[in-house]
Amino acid sequence: MSFAFFIYTILVMGVGLVTASTALVIWLMTRRRDCLVAAAGFLLYIFDMSVIFFDEYNRLKYDYVVTFNEPLQHPLLRCALGVAILACVWLWVTFRLHDEVTVKRVAAYVVPIAVLQLALVPRTGFAGQVQQYLFWLSRDLGMAFCLVYAYACYRKTENRAERLDLERSRTFFRIACVLTVMVVIEDTYMILFCTPDVDNVMVSAFLWYLGERNISENLLFVAAAVQLFKQFSHILRVFSRHPRADEEVATERRDAREDLVSRVVIFSDEHGLSKREQEVLTLVLRGLDVQNIANELVISPGTVKAHLHRIYVKSEVKARDDLIETFWRS
Repeated sequence: MSFAFFIYTILVMGVGLVTASTALVIWLMTRRRDCLVAAAGFLLYIFDMSVIFFDEYNRLKYDYVVTFNEPLQHPLLRCALGVAILACVWLWVTFRLHDEVTVKRVAAYVVPIAVLQLALVPRTGFAGQVQQYLFWLSRDLGMAFCLVYAYACYRKTENRAERLDLERSRTFFRIACVLTVMVVIEDTYMILFCTPDVDNVMVSAFLWYLGERNISENLLFVAAAVQLFKQFSHILRVFSRHPRADEEVATERRDAREDLVSRVVIFSDEHGLSKREQEVLTLVLRGLDVQNIANELVISPGTVKAHLHRIYVKSEVKARDDLIETFWRS
């Protein structure tokens, strides 16, 4: 049984390691901060799982039992890892929503979580099932808050292009919501209600392994990896076709506008758009009107309209809204 859980954990950690490595490669190629944050988050989660491995090895070696009524092993380390992982999730969500990342905004999320985790971490003399539950629940609620915040931002988004962009993550968002609820349910049952028969060593050990792994959280981890690989595929496609990106494109990627630039390049390749038409399309997707596009590119409004007409013809659409819809649905 311990071997089966060992293989399971190695597989989950392997997924995380591959995802983190790919994110670092993308970061080296583009300097996108969201990729660096994603890599950090996955590596921290792998480290968190390795701490569980270490504790299980000690229990098997020295033959002692740990229950949820006792202090948390390595309380400060587990607390720090939990806060750091949630901070990475918060930063990644902020980048995905195209929000400005400031120290104040990050601190407003991280500081309350850190204080709550430190206050609730089960230490010697203060341990118990309820405190264990509240400690892990605070971590779960930190994840849930990120999802609620993302949904609230989506609801108030007025820019049509940004709204369609966010809708591409709708499936992952729903999966993340379901799995987050499952994480809370799993923690509630395993910590507060699960009372294994101490006389049945096999069942007791199985439930403890199961409780420490938190299968729902692992599934959420894997779902996030799949979502990131979908995003990375667009960037890799662009660099396979255009290995020498110009300085303007590279600068825009450093601004971490998710994968807008890579999608514009792919869309332009598929529809035969020129370099100038790519620039006009990008500004249209950012919500600029004809006059502002003309000011941005230092050309006349009539020239912008001519470029737009050619884009419509090549994309087989009739209007601006149709173009935006076609772009984000492609």
